[in-house]
Amino acid sequence: MAEQDTIERLLAEQEALEDKQASKVVIGLKDVPVLIIFWILFATVLAQFFTRYVLNDSLSWTEELARYLLVLLVLLVLLVLLVLLGFVGAIRCQITDSHIRLEFIDKYLGRYTGAVKLFALVLTTGFFMVSAWSLWVLIERTTYQKMVSLPFPKYYFYSLVMVALLLIIVVQLRQIYARIFKGKK
Repeated sequence: MAEQDTIERLLAEQEALEDKQASKVVIGLKDVPVLIIFWILFATVLAQFFTRYVLNDSLSWTEELARYLLVLLVLLVLLVLLVLLGFVGAIRCQITDSHIRLEFIDKYLGRYTGAVKLFALVLTTGFFMVSAWSLWVLIERTTYQKMVSLPFPKYYFYSLVMVALLLIIVVQLRQIYARIFKGKK
């Protein structure tokens, strides 16, 4: 009986902690593009499901639109594929300094933590600059190519990704400036 009370008490404490953390989540203006993309994807997949399984006559454009929107949503982590939503999410994480990292390393680095973070910022900024340049080349090469079933050129999608990359580059350059000239650790 005491064991059951302990488990219930621990569960109640965990639930209270999760509720407290959930109440701290604030959705701001920066999160609006991500939410818009998510809801467009939701509506597209719903239309796709309804037309395919209820009406038994699929809308062909929903397939391609859902594919591109999923590309935008799936890669929130910065993987090899460069997609808009991943970088929009990365911008938010960069601004709030909430990227996933091994925080115990920060504790062991001591006074070198600032230098390591500056090096990581410079390295990732360089990566994003190379990625933006690569996207520019891709945009130039796909200017006249249209999507398979949507009446839009492919470079629209790539342009959105490049805008997101340029925004994260600006954020990171500001952070590099702040670390070097304002002494932020």
